[in-house]
Amino acid sequence: MLRISFLLFILCTGLFAMQRPLRAQSKADTATHSKSEVTVTVTAERPYSAASDKSFRDSDFSLRPRNSAQNMLRLVPGLVLAQHAGGGKAEQIFLRGFDCDHGTDVNISVDDAPVNMVSHGHGQGYADLHFIIPETIQQVDVVKGPYFARYGDLATAGVVAFETKDSLINNEVKLEGGSFSEYRAMALIKGPSSSNIQSYFGGELFGSQGYFDLPQDFTRLNLLAKATVSLNDDAKLTASILTFKSGWNANGQIPERAVEEGLIDRFGSLDSSEGGATSRTTAILKYTTGGSSPLTLTGSYTNYHFRLFSDFTFYLNDPTQSDEVEQTDSRSLIAFRAEKLMPWMMGDAIMKTRIGANVRSDDITAAIYHDSTRVRINTIVNAAIQEQQIGPYIEQEVGLNWIQFLFGLRADYVGVSVNNLLTPGLQPNGSDQKLLLSPKANASIPINDNTTAFINFGYGFHSNDARAIVQNPNIPTLPRAIGSEIGLRYGAPSEFFSASAALWQLDLESELVWNGDDGTTEAQGRTHRQGIDLETRLRPTDWLTIGGDATISQGRFVDSAQGHNFIPLAPNLTLTANAVARWDDFSAALRLRHVGDRPANTDNSIAAQGYSVFDLSLSYNLGAWELYANVENLFNVTWNEAQFATDSRIYVHGQLEQSDVTQLNFTAGTPISLRTGVAYRF
Repeated sequence: MLRISFLLFILCTGLFAMQRPLRAQSKADTATHSKSEVTVTVTAERPYSAASDKSFRDSDFSLRPRNSAQNMLRLVPGLVLAQHAGGGKAEQIFLRGFDCDHGTDVNISVDDAPVNMVSHGHGQGYADLHFIIPETIQQVDVVKGPYFARYGDLATAGVVAFETKDSLINNEVKLEGGSFSEYRAMALIKGPSSSNIQSYFGGELFGSQGYFDLPQDFTRLNLLAKATVSLNDDAKLTASILTFKSGWNANGQIPERAVEEGLIDRFGSLDSSEGGATSRTTAILKYTTGGSSPLTLTGSYTNYHFRLFSDFTFYLNDPTQSDEVEQTDSRSLIAFRAEKLMPWMMGDAIMKTRIGANVRSDDITAAIYHDSTRVRINTIVNAAIQEQQIGPYIEQEVGLNWIQFLFGLRADYVGVSVNNLLTPGLQPNGSDQKLLLSPKANASIPINDNTTAFINFGYGFHSNDARAIVQNPNIPTLPRAIGSEIGLRYGAPSEFFSASAALWQLDLESELVWNGDDGTTEAQGRTHRQGIDLETRLRPTDWLTIGGDATISQGRFVDSAQGHNFIPLAPNLTLTANAVARWDDFSAALRLRHVGDRPANTDNSIAAQGYSVFDLSLSYNLGAWELYANVENLFNVTWNEAQFATDSRIYVHGQLEQSDVTQLNFTAGTPISLRTGVAYRF
């Protein structure tokens, strides 16, 4: 009852913390800047704003645990993560009424290099950010909805763009240790530097045995090198290389009945051979110019390997050797991005024309094997995939004293070719191509010095897996998304209070849905979502900031019968709240993350259980030294992090079940855990 009362209080007061206060938007700001929600100066290169956009800078990351860049996705208002494979797998993402799986409907990039993997061995748009050392992140930009022409594939629910630091102010070393034999060592060290060259190196070693009965043996090694050369006052050239490697064991998702029957406890496992290994190396070369007409050119190359062992259904298909599945992905990815901004005048109107293009080419070998204890029994799918994407775009911004418009058009070409490597066999084989035009229209209307109204509309898309496209002609290559939004943003000049609200809807031509029969996702019918995003922030004193954000949404299949049209795992309510206090050298932050109950299958006969988890962070500075501690799940609540409605058969007291059982399978959320650390900056 106390927890429910607290949630109602937070929701009613709409508190929002850990963000910079909004500043008032003057008419001059409206004409000069394309984004003005935050106190930092945002230059014209930034996308035109919606009420639900956000920009976070390095100082906003303080008092947030940084054990991985993936966890920094929690900066995004309304975004919730779930880990269910030993810590090394990319987290499951929930945003704006979407179960985005591991990135299907969220476009994620680092320094303009794409993170998402199309036609991935495990899931479409798979986005693993663990290759980033979190202390190197300087800025995170968040865009929700398909409203801006610069973003293409997968930018339906939203976009998260990370930017790493060009240089270091100080060297930094961290040592951390915590519950479940967790450890972390991180170092950022300045490299050779001069008046026009800045460079630094980074390294991170992380390990944990995890809180499950099965030791997870999770280890991750990250390395980074980055150099920035100033060519003149306006131009710079940046080169960086980021690499990582990790391996882990996992307990997977376990059926509720296995715990109820006493076969295992909630931290137990029915298949001790689940787990995986992955590695990624990305090299980025970026050229930028400043001035009133900036140019950005970015090229990146990624070499990537992935191997995952999962057992979703246990003995449903193979009563003797189990149903373990091994999924692999090896690829080379080349990507380019170019953008030019050209300002000009038309009478009293300030005009800005932005032209650009995104290009990527993936050379992939992806396979699925039937395994038993990580030993291959037979090959289910083995395919060589070539996928190319070309996306030119143009945006025209019109700035008047009383309103600002942005019109955009994006053209996306996607070509796929799939070569079956199994002979004989009816496996994915063939090619396809598609051209899609996506118009966008946005308006920003200053109501007064403190309040701005936003209207946004746009077409977007997410691509489907190339193997599914060539195998099933009924699966669209580029399912269309249509989104619209209207919102208000308020920021008091005193910085005492700020708030925003956005009412939105989004229609998707083809939904990717979890298939409990075999533990995969598959393309299904049309969906409609609608909801509201609420964000507020209150700063009653100089030392205290309290706040929160909530997303309330509803999603349904359009062509399904009433009562059988629920979208599995689509969240109806996500809520976060924060209280941050700073006294001189001491800081403390209390955070709440809440997810409401949600349907786990299409008729809502099985529900994924909601949860409320509190985390606490403490920090104390002693000159060049910093002592800090993070407590996760402060009140030690019992909660399920990942949940799926799955068909399975298991052995119960030595006897195999006579038929399959459809039931909620879950990965237990972490019990209370403590991590302490020390940082030294010099």
